Amino acid sequence: MDTITKFKQFLTEPRKAKEYTDIGFKQFMLLLIIAVLCMLPFTLLLSLLDVEDLGHIFEGLIKKNKWLFAVGGIILAPLMEEPIFRLHLNLKKSSIWWGLVLSLIIAFSDWFIGLAFMIYLVYLLIMISKKFTPNLKMVVYSSSAFFALIHLSNFTNFEFGNHFFLIPFLVGSQFIGGLILSYIRLNHGIKWCILFHGAFNAVVIIPEVLFMEV
Repeated sequence: MDTITKFKQFLTEPRKAKEYTDIGFKQFMLLLIIAVLCMLPFTLLLSLLDVEDLGHIFEGLIKKNKWLFAVGGIILAPLMEEPIFRLHLNLKKSSIWWGLVLSLIIAFSDWFIGLAFMIYLVYLLIMISKKFTPNLKMVVYSSSAFFALIHLSNFTNFEFGNHFFLIPFLVGSQFIGGLILSYIRLNHGIKWCILFHGAFNAVVIIPEVLFMEV
């Protein structure tokens, strides 16, 4: 079965592989291309909507030290975000506990989303403790939504009351990226999830670092 068909099936009925396998180079690159192509329409829409007034935290970081920003985005962000948002997808207590502890990090950037995410993880712990298996589709889509929403904190002037209608455009690509990462996590393991996240960020960040005028 080809990668695209498997991913489409995953979107309608997510499943965890019985045994993780290494992801092949062609499959890795195909998923990376899909992730980039899914990002482009949102980038175009945001440029048409003219959201420059919202500001972006990355602009200041690039101006301060663009190479430190690159290292943070390509290496540190995947190492931090994947255990927080994707480790628990295997629905093991230990993984959920790790996600719960690490989620304290995101609470510092956005306390509201961070608190909601922690409540969600506690709910999963309670369900599993009572021998109920949470619906995996709900878990995959919920974690992807939280992953997307936490990126709202990147916009320095975002105010929910004034800009709530922009949320699907601001973080839509991260939501789709979260679904792709969830597919990789449940079929190939957290290691490949982190590597893929880093590769995607590299595709986005390196051109900005090289060609953005500081």
